Amino acid sequence: MTPARSRQLSLFGVEARPPTPMDLEGLLAGAGEVGRMGGTAKVSIEVEDAWRAQVLRAECEQRGLVVSCEPTGVEDRWTVRTAYAALLAPLAARWLDGTRKVCPADLALDGRRLRLWVAAAGSWDGQRAYLLRLAPSRPRLPEEEAEPTDGDEAATAGEEQLDAAEEPGAAATGEAGETDDTPDEEPTDDVPGPPRGRAKKKTTSLISTFDPGPVDLGLEVEDWIDDSRDSWPDSGVADLPTVELDPLAEPAPESADTPDGGGGTDENSIDRQVADNWVAVGDALAAVGLIAVFVGPKAGGPAYRIVGLRRVTRLAELVGEPPPEAPHERWPR
Repeated sequence: MTPARSRQLSLFGVEARPPTPMDLEGLLAGAGEVGRMGGTAKVSIEVEDAWRAQVLRAECEQRGLVVSCEPTGVEDRWTVRTAYAALLAPLAARWLDGTRKVCPADLALDGRRLRLWVAAAGSWDGQRAYLLRLAPSRPRLPEEEAEPTDGDEAATAGEEQLDAAEEPGAAATGEAGETDDTPDEEPTDDVPGPPRGRAKKKTTSLISTFDPGPVDLGLEVEDWIDDSRDSWPDSGVADLPTVELDPLAEPAPESADTPDGGGGTDENSIDRQVADNWVAVGDALAAVGLIAVFVGPKAGGPAYRIVGLRRVTRLAELVGEPPPEAPHERWPR
């Protein structure tokens, strides 16, 4: 007798129904984008391997779509793009709010759609977890690996100062490398010079957050205090500026890219609508028994991590056998 679990899997597997253009919702659940022009629409996605582009081309052609694959010029990355087609217009109507990609509330992921997502962005994450990326991983540049962080620069500077102070010639120099202005006396042969001692290290304060300063403030600080009084008794700070906060009823518009301190954009910033899309996709995964853990951008994501051999096996049964172009070690099993 076939167990009930196997009969339930057949309802969502790739054999349950024939392929349709609406299966490209599996790409939009990940990093795919959809565009609209008149009564037609197109779908595009960036993938990280040539074999993924080949698989997606075959899948799109199987659904009657014209598709092109072009290299992006970055590592082994490809852009897979369909031509504008009326067959994809219902897809754009479901996923676009104006020009913004918005995940539909009734998103349903079955074997056909999950197969496209796995082909576009699926990979193993260890022996018991499978990763479904929601966006392409950012390529790491060689100079970024060697670039020290702020903490590393501070530690390196501190080590260099200590090394310089311990050198034999450091006793003749002052702080910050300044030389002693005292004129040197003429050397004599019969009078030995003073013994060279080890330079004494300069002690540094261990206070890192707040230094109360001297206990005795003196008269100079007393002259600063304002004699006028405000509503706070004995405060002496009536003339300090105040800050008026924006009203809560009119929040500032959210931006997809938050500027960072260097004048660029924070790569880890998340647009609220994008985050809502990811939450909806996670709910759709849970609806087919694939409860996944969200991996944020700072942890190498964004992606959904399906943990446990039982859940990964369920994913493998849903998406079916790997296509000939897919490496066996990349496909769920």
